[in-house]
Amino acid sequence: MKFLINTKIGLNRGKKRLWLEGVRLARCGFNVGANIAVDTAGDKLTIKRDANADKIVSKRKKREEYLPIIEITGSKLDAYNVDENVRVLITPKGIIVSRTTSDTAKKEMLSQLVNRVKEGKPLRVCSLFHGGGVLDSAIHDGMSNAGIKSKIALAVECESAYLDASLNNNPHLFDENSVVIESKVQYVNSNGSDRYDIGVMGIPCTGASIAGKSKNKLSAAEQHAEAGTMFHYALNFALKAPIVLIENVVEYEKTLSFSVIRSVLEEQGYKVQTKVVNGNEFGAFENRNRLCAVAMLQEIADLFDIDEIVPNTNIQVPLLGELMDDVPEDSTRWKTFQYIIDKEVRDKMAGKGFGRTLLDENSKYCGVVGCITSAVQVSRTLKLNLMMY
Repeated sequence: MKFLINTKIGLNRGKKRLWLEGVRLARCGFNVGANIAVDTAGDKLTIKRDANADKIVSKRKKREEYLPIIEITGSKLDAYNVDENVRVLITPKGIIVSRTTSDTAKKEMLSQLVNRVKEGKPLRVCSLFHGGGVLDSAIHDGMSNAGIKSKIALAVECESAYLDASLNNNPHLFDENSVVIESKVQYVNSNGSDRYDIGVMGIPCTGASIAGKSKNKLSAAEQHAEAGTMFHYALNFALKAPIVLIENVVEYEKTLSFSVIRSVLEEQGYKVQTKVVNGNEFGAFENRNRLCAVAMLQEIADLFDIDEIVPNTNIQVPLLGELMDDVPEDSTRWKTFQYIIDKEVRDKMAGKGFGRTLLDENSKYCGVVGCITSAVQVSRTLKLNLMMY
């Protein structure tokens, strides 16, 4: 018979301690009074029966029965930290103590991250829901400004048009080792041994946004037919990196999806920090609030405080006239769209909360820049409605 125990290194009277007890020890031959030898090799500790050893299996009385106890303390546990998870395999041949699979993976990821930074090698990025690569490009530029190189190791995006746009506009994000997958994320195998330095995830917001919940008549983001389960697949990849960045609509922080993401990451040893940031305040023309979440393994979490991320006051947001192509005033591309004006009047009379957002060359910001912004539409005031085509 074999027994597997996942436990933690404890602390007793200022010393690290591993405590094992119970019938499971006796079932494998570690009876009360048996002589045992404790040996260490790297981050593994072995316990074997040895008639010539000085250490013995202790005992504790419980309900008229003596239970065997093995207590390991002191230098034998130098390879481990207090509260560190360990895996204890008990067999008739001996007991093996080692780090859990997840803790071993964390140690490897952290070592890989530190070594790449020290050696000036590019950090490897896992980009889920890659889209057009806007978020990835911003993260790449930010790290570059700090003297840290980065390249995308894995990019997953289900829309070929968005992938093409990113490949054309962001060639600096990729190298010969990059893997680009055109697929829904649920069809991508996350069970491999690949590890990354940073995970970047713009999880679909169509079930969490105000417009998405209204349009789809949802009471919860998780009810969305496609986006509702994306948090599950995102988590599978998030645990493959020591640093994870998640971007979404502000409302996402109050969803069950994000509650699960936060709980799982914290349980797995990450510190999760969140902040609502405004694009216009950080230099973008789009005046939109977004949820930014950063999760880092506890070993490096103190190196970052999300509240220290503040706008650069030296950045001047360009006016709309500076961003637009130069179109002569007599161009046929300028149109009045009278039917849009008439519809706005009808909507107001009907008590509907829709209307145009009119911008001119001196506008300092707009609302949401959507993927169909070039099309004229009557929408909430959050929508940009350029009066040209």
